[in-house]
Amino acid sequence: MPPGPGRAALLVDAGSRQHYADADLYDHEYRRRRDDVAWYRALAARALGGPGRILELGCGSGRVTLPLAREGHHVVAVDAAPTMLAALERRLERAGAAIRSRVRPVEADLRDVAVGGRFPLVLAAFNVLEHLYTRAELAACLARVAAHLAPGGRFAFDVQLPDPAWLARDPRRRWARTRFRHPRTGVAMIYSTSHDYDPVSQIALIRLYYARADGTGRERVVHLSQRKYFPAELEALLAASGFRLVERHGDFVGGPLQAGSESQVVVCERVVPRRGRRR
Repeated sequence: MPPGPGRAALLVDAGSRQHYADADLYDHEYRRRRDDVAWYRALAARALGGPGRILELGCGSGRVTLPLAREGHHVVAVDAAPTMLAALERRLERAGAAIRSRVRPVEADLRDVAVGGRFPLVLAAFNVLEHLYTRAELAACLARVAAHLAPGGRFAFDVQLPDPAWLARDPRRRWARTRFRHPRTGVAMIYSTSHDYDPVSQIALIRLYYARADGTGRERVVHLSQRKYFPAELEALLAASGFRLVERHGDFVGGPLQAGSESQVVVCERVVPRRGRRR
């Protein structure tokens, strides 16, 4: 049975934070995710024509940030999670002074971020916009993107393509059972998931379970909440905030968006209003 409204609101809030509290575990879980990094690197090279200035929203521990900085780009890297920014700082220290000088970490909320200046490229990689749970929250973020986007600039992001079969899964069952070793302690662990989905709010309340493989100790539950955006809806929401699609793909190698695609990979631009004729 899905949680009531009050409980759901608490879980949405928890799910916006808990998954990012352990940066070591987060980095371990997504260490093999590289296609999106290559796509954003190629986009930056194509859009900027060489080293340039980039605003990255939801930078996390720097999975995309550092590869961009290594290619000479200057990145303002924004995230709301202090744990992830601390992990980014550690990675920057290891990367050396030249790369460190090209990255400016900023702790800020996507709905009211203000870092000064305008950028020819703004990025929000790996489902960042799925942490904007209402139309008002998305509109607030897009307004900040618009405020930071240089004339002729591009805003690029990716979100998941909602999968009706996944959304309809039995919330009482466990899925994605995986055995791994914790990156910090080396303890053998079992990972599994379950979730509830509310088709009205379009929010998935995901539970990530971590248990010791030997059955000892207490199972740990981490919450993750994601707002699902359907393609036509997303295009309309972008248009309502003054953006239009320039590119839309179903993967990170340029494939079309279609049934079975995992992601919606989007590049958009601001619509410049035409001035009316004087009478």
